[in-house]
Order: sequence, then C-alpha cells, then structure tokens
Amino acid sequence: MQDSHQGVGPIYQRRYTVRVSGSPLTAAQLMQRLGDDLNAASPVEVAVFDKISGTSRPPEIGDEYVVHMPGPWNCPVRVVEKTPASFRFATLSGHMEAGEIEFRATGTGEDGLVFTIESWARSGDWLAEILYQRLGLAKEMQLHMWAHFCRRVAEVSGGHMVGDVVVQTERADAPGPGGRRLIARALTSVFVRTFALAARLRDRPLCHRGLVFDATLVLHGTSRYWGVPFLDDRAELRGHVRLSRALGLPPVFPDLLGLALRWRQPRAGDTEPEATAELLLATTGHTRLGRHLLRPAARWSPAFYGSLLAYRAGDRRILLGAVARRTQIVPAGLPALARALAERPLLFDLVAATEFGAWQPFGELRLQGPARSDDSAPMRFDPARHPIRGLSPVGLFQQVRGPTYAAVRRAGAARSERRRQQGKASP
Repeated sequence: MQDSHQGVGPIYQRRYTVRVSGSPLTAAQLMQRLGDDLNAASPVEVAVFDKISGTSRPPEIGDEYVVHMPGPWNCPVRVVEKTPASFRFATLSGHMEAGEIEFRATGTGEDGLVFTIESWARSGDWLAEILYQRLGLAKEMQLHMWAHFCRRVAEVSGGHMVGDVVVQTERADAPGPGGRRLIARALTSVFVRTFALAARLRDRPLCHRGLVFDATLVLHGTSRYWGVPFLDDRAELRGHVRLSRALGLPPVFPDLLGLALRWRQPRAGDTEPEATAELLLATTGHTRLGRHLLRPAARWSPAFYGSLLAYRAGDRRILLGAVARRTQIVPAGLPALARALAERPLLFDLVAATEFGAWQPFGELRLQGPARSDDSAPMRFDPARHPIRGLSPVGLFQQVRGPTYAAVRRAGAARSERRRQQGKASP
C-alpha cells in the first residue's frame, strides 16, 4: 500500500460529480454495470484499466488493477472497500499518487442519479509532484480523464446529464514524519498536564457522574469481511456499560453523553487467553463529516454514539458506533435513565464504517437494569490497555490517548493515597 503519508507535497481532496436524469437504473445497478467494464467509461487514449488479480467481473475487495497511462507510470491499485453502490481503490507502490479514490452513485428520487468520483491523495514522488504542481501536465490529464469518465457514466446509465461535470478541489498541507512526531509530542504534553491536573482535583476529569448497567452483545457480522473477530463473528458476549454526562451540566442542558463498554473477548485459538476489551463512544454526528465531531445531546435515546477516533483493520481505517433505537425516548438525566432501564432494556445497534463509507450494523447491544452507581469505586476505562483484538488505534489523537489515560491513573492513585494517609492521621 502507498498511502498519503508516503507521498510528497500537499494532500488534495478532489471531487468530480455529475447529475443524471431519466435513467432506468438504480444506483446499485449503475455501479454493477460500471464495475463489469471500467473501460466502458474510461478515456482509453489516456487510461486503460487492466485487472491483474481477481476473477470476478465487478470489483471485489482485494482485487488489483493496473491503470496504464502515458508517461513513465503504470498505476497499480487495489480494491479496499465495496458496497452495492460504491467501490474504493487504494494506490500501491509505483503509482503516481499516494492515497485513495472512490466511485459511488446515489439515487435522488424518481429516475434521478448522482455519480461521484472522490479522491484523497498527494503526489507519489517528486517527479509526479513537479508534473502536477509545477508544470500542470498531470493536473490537466487528470481533469480530462475523470470529467470524461463522468460523462461516459451518464451515457452508460441510459439517462442524460443535468448541467456539466462539477469539479471541486481542496488542498491541505501535510506535515512530514518529523513534523508529525513533534506535533504528537506537543499534544501529548498538553493533554497529559491538563488531565493530570484535573484528576488531582476530582476522581475523573470527564464523565464524573454516571450509571453502570449489565450489557449483552449479540454479534452477527456484516455482509463484508473485515478480518476482525468483533466485526465478523457470530457470538453472544456479556459485559458492562457505563453511561455518563461528560461535562456534568444540569440535566436541563444538553451534554456530551458517553457510553463506555467493557466485555470479555473469546479465546482466539488454544494459545491466546481470554482478554478484556473496551470501547469508548460519545454522542457525535453520523454523517461523513459529523462522525468526526462531538455533538451534545438532550436524550440518551434516540441518539448516535461514535468512536470519533479511527482504528485500523488491515489496510482500512474504520470507525465504530452505537445507535440507540427510536423505540424508546429517554431524557439525558441520570434519574430518568435509571427509571427507564428499571422498566425495560435499552437497545442499541452496533455499527461500523470506513471513515467516509456507509454505516453497517454488525450486532446489538442490550443494556439491562437495575442501575448501579460507581461513585464509591469508579469504573475506569482505558482502551489503550484493553484493545479490541484485530483493531489497532490509528491517528494523532489515538497516540495521545494512551499516555493521557496513564497520567490520569497515576494522578488518581496519588489522590487516593493522600486520602488514605489523611484518614490515618485523623484522630
């Protein structure tokens, strides 16, 4: 894999969009037809798709192609994501770019479709950067190629274009590896000092008050293979969940709601023992942008809880979430939560998605009363110490989380020890 961290120059997010009217095809049917023959839409004088790995006609995860282009490059790619209405390629070593590109279609109502090509990439080497940024040759070739591709997709759909192809480009400067290390160290120092100081003032800097419930996880997997037991296997697991208000605002105000989940992972073969796994979720948005942003909520249910930070599964970055079902409305106060679960369980759908892909359910989370307070013996969660098997934390803030939690544990232990010594000294 040749991801964007291995390239040079700025990272570009490019989007080519065409609207189609009068097509007899659904979005899934259009993508099926396109996947059967990518060269039917590609400008073959500029780019020819040659499948070199995989036997099925439509792209499947793990299939590889070489895109033959003029110049000193053949551009190898691998399919890393597939849904009924989209597929995504990641660049491999030797490609002129480093990153990913997604082809997707969506329906807009009666006989309407939107087809989009979206990429997140930077130049693969300095020669490609010079041809793209300095001379503009690669930029013009790329614009011609994907605009032509979109127009041909409109023809393949059996409909007609509405307007012209819309092209959008956003640029972000990417720090080099040394810069990333400096940023990580600086952020770690800030977070460690801030949260350690807060932990000296009270037992838990965030999510100070909460309730604990027994939990059952019923896992059934998804239609795709992730290579992660938690997402692929069928199993029923027991655990505990702590629901909390992160900022501790009065119940009449919306707050960031937290869902901390702990369970025992089954044995993975004869040599690996059972191990505790933990997952921290908080109320976020569920859209492609919103899933990366915290969102205060006024109800425990219905609500969307997301991991916010990404994990790596193989060569894919994914996010996890839990959707509290709309069948039960529970205001975001702790007494209301305790009363609601005393009457009946609170149900969530467990979901997973790539960073910009669609959410897919892989299980159910069931919380049961009675509620228990952990004020006297706080439950502490640290997913860095108790990871989910097969999921590796990835990203800058995931690097910061482990040292920050360790500092909070040390500060909390020191605070408890001071209390114990003060108790001994009291007459």
